[in-house]
Amino acid sequence: MRGVAVTSGAPQEPTITEIERFPVVVNDAAALGRTLEAFAAWLGPDAILDPGAGAGSEDVGILATAAGAPLSYWLLGGTDPALFTTGDMSDPALLSVPSNHSPHYAPVIEPTLTLGVTALATAVRTWLPGA
Repeated sequence: MRGVAVTSGAPQEPTITEIERFPVVVNDAAALGRTLEAFAAWLGPDAILDPGAGAGSEDVGILATAAGAPLSYWLLGGTDPALFTTGDMSDPALLSVPSNHSPHYAPVIEPTLTLGVTALATAVRTWLPGA
């Protein structure tokens, strides 16, 4: 914002007021590993894609910390698989497909619904005693 103010010739620096803040999401490595192992056993290892670290923040980190629970935050794709060609993070579709926070985001019903419900059940069963 300061750069925009200087570039536009604003007579003073902008006042920046923070109105809300969420901490960066940091997974518990062991917890995420356990969950991803279950996903790989269910879907096969080639269906699991690690996008690497992101700059996102979500309230789930606050909830996990408050509950004293290890955080295992993962993402589920919801876009038509036919739009993707490379199967990795270099895929050109990643530059044009709207993300879940976009007003243009519209997941395809299938396989998103079936995979999403099964992913949640798989993750839960990984953590339930005797599952």
